[in-house]
Amino acid sequence: MDPKDNTRFSVLVVDDNKENLKVVSNFLKEKGYRIALSLNADDAVKILSDNKIDLVLLDIMMPGTDGYTLCRNLKSNELFREIPVIFLTAKTETADIVEGFRAGGVDYITKPFQKEELLARVQNQIDLAHAKKQIMEQAQQIMKIQKTKDRLYSVIAHDIKSPFANISMLLSSIAEGYLKPDSEEYNEILQSLSASTKETYALLENLLRWTRAQTGDLDCVPERINLQELAYNIIRHLGPNAKKKNIALELLVEDELHCFADNMMLQSILQNLVSNAIKFTPDNGSVIVSGKRRGGEVQLQVRDTGVGIPEDNLRKLFGEEGGFTTPGTQNEKGSGLGLILVRDFVRRNKGTLEVESKVGKGTRFIVTLPAE
Repeated sequence: MDPKDNTRFSVLVVDDNKENLKVVSNFLKEKGYRIALSLNADDAVKILSDNKIDLVLLDIMMPGTDGYTLCRNLKSNELFREIPVIFLTAKTETADIVEGFRAGGVDYITKPFQKEELLARVQNQIDLAHAKKQIMEQAQQIMKIQKTKDRLYSVIAHDIKSPFANISMLLSSIAEGYLKPDSEEYNEILQSLSASTKETYALLENLLRWTRAQTGDLDCVPERINLQELAYNIIRHLGPNAKKKNIALELLVEDELHCFADNMMLQSILQNLVSNAIKFTPDNGSVIVSGKRRGGEVQLQVRDTGVGIPEDNLRKLFGEEGGFTTPGTQNEKGSGLGLILVRDFVRRNKGTLEVESKVGKGTRFIVTLPAE
C-alpha cells in the first residue's frame, strides 16, 4: 500500500513524552497517515470519541491512567473495542509484554525502536483491520441477501401460490363445463378471476421492484414530474377497484404542481398508497389524494375513511423483516411489501413519510418530496 492510500487511515499516538510524539508522528506522516496526538489517557478517549481512528500507538508508563488500564477500558467499550492497539514502550520484561497482550494489545514495540520496524508493524495492523472491516461488511451484505431470499421464497410460497391456486381452480370449473355461460355464477367467477389476476400482477410488480431495490439493481433518476397528471393516471388505473366497493376517489392536487423525483418510484409510491387505501376502506367510503406546495417541498397526502390502524400495528407497518399486513375489508390479500417499497422509495428520493390513523375513522399517509 503506497503513502497515497494511507491518507485514508488515522493513527492516534498516546505518549506523555513530547519528543517521542514528535518522532513517531514524523515517521508516520512520511508514509501518508493522518495523525492525532495525545499526552494522556483522558485526552486520548476524547480524541477517539470525536474522530475516526484506525489504530492506536500507546505508551504504558503515563501519569494518571496508564497504558494497560486505558487499553482495557477501550476494549470494554463497544465504540472502541475493534480499534487495534500497539504498545510502544520502554518496558521490555517478558511479564510486561504478556500483560500488554492480556490487556488487549495486538502488538508490542519496545523503545528504542527502529523506524522500519515501527512502520512495518503499523502497516501490518492497518492492513489487518481494513481487511477485517471488509469481511464484516461482506458478511452483513450476505445476511441482507439471505433475508431478501428468504422473504422472496416466503412471498412465492404463500402470497403468490394462493391466488394462482384460486385462479387455476376457477378456470378448471369453466373448462370442464360445470358452469353455463351468462349465468350469474359464471359472471361472478369471471369477476373473481379478473380480481385475482390483477392482485397477483400487482404483487409480482411489487416483488420485482422490491427485489431489485434490495440487490442494488435499481437506480434513482430524479426528474421534474407533474403531480396532478401522475395522480390522475393512477386514480384512473385504480378506479375499477374502487368502483367495486362504491368508493369515491377524489383528486385535490394543485394545478402545475411539480416535484423532483424518480418517475417510476413515485408512481409505485402513489399506486401502493391509493391501492392500500381502497383495500382498507369499507363500501361507500372515500379516498382523497391531495397535493400542495410547501416552500421548497411538495406534500402529497392519501387519506381514506377506512377501518384505521391500531397503534400496535402502526409500529409494524415498516418492519425491517418485510412488513405487516392484514386482510382488507373484502378479504383482499397482500404481502406487506407495498408499504416497505413506499418507505424505501421515499427515502431514495430524499423525502419523508408520515402516517396518522384512528381506528374506525381512517388513515392518512403524508409524503414530502423536494420540489426542485
